[in-house]
Amino acid sequence: MMKKFSALTLLFSLGFVSLQAGAEPERVGDFNLIDQEGNAHQLSKYAYQNAVVFISQANSCSLNQKDFTEYKVLKTKMEPLGVSIVLLNASHQDDVESIRKMHDIFNIELPVLLDDTQLVAENLKISKAGEIVVVDPKRLSVLYRGPLDTPPRGGGRVPGTTYIADAVKATEGDTRAVDTVVVDFEAPADCQLEFPAREMHAENVPDYATEVAPILIEQCAVCHVEGGIGPFAMNSHQMIQGWSPMIREVLLTKRMPPAQVDPSIRHFENARNMSVKDVQTLVHWIDAGAPRE
Repeated sequence: MMKKFSALTLLFSLGFVSLQAGAEPERVGDFNLIDQEGNAHQLSKYAYQNAVVFISQANSCSLNQKDFTEYKVLKTKMEPLGVSIVLLNASHQDDVESIRKMHDIFNIELPVLLDDTQLVAENLKISKAGEIVVVDPKRLSVLYRGPLDTPPRGGGRVPGTTYIADAVKATEGDTRAVDTVVVDFEAPADCQLEFPAREMHAENVPDYATEVAPILIEQCAVCHVEGGIGPFAMNSHQMIQGWSPMIREVLLTKRMPPAQVDPSIRHFENARNMSVKDVQTLVHWIDAGAPRE
């Protein structure tokens, strides 16, 4: 349940903003993405940090382009506080080459995580580029979701916002997960993200017999058979459904299938990379309850 505060009338350059606070912190699952240079970033492995700030990015987003300098300023302020700053590109219209080109043109100086399946953006409930999500990597909980903080205006007559700094400060000296702060904001049309696979699978949940099982047979059943090296055998729908939360986790953290290699860096004949479509099919099927029919 979410509790809404009384309506606020803080006017930002992008429109009106409304503030919400969660009755309990939002949880996120662990995940692993590579960046534009092929380096891996797993959320749980940032546990040595106080927080990770994810900045949703799309090459077409004018808001991102306007704020790239501000992202660098944020990095300068936050890194001494034990906070990592990364960009997250979940636009289905961008590929790794165009992302690298954008990175070089704007001299971004921050890693851009490539969310080609869009499943991490779904996990973080990101809906648009320019959106900021602050995550506590120790507790895998969301501290803040909303726009970039704004500086004071009008010679200090209009105060700025400190949502990101406040979210980070809230973790200091506290062993409990803090409530999630959500600030809704308007973004330009060129920053809105589309999720075609999610929408398609929401209307038509992937069929177990004709869509899901063939993927599992091809990608997983070599090891996950009776007497195989896998920890369980995928020999029935009931078994797969019971293990579906674990299957979802190992797909998002890229622990399975083994021997995944970034195809944009090196090519190996025995690489076990799954297609974007197959991963989306499996995860969306699991999210729907892993139904048999």
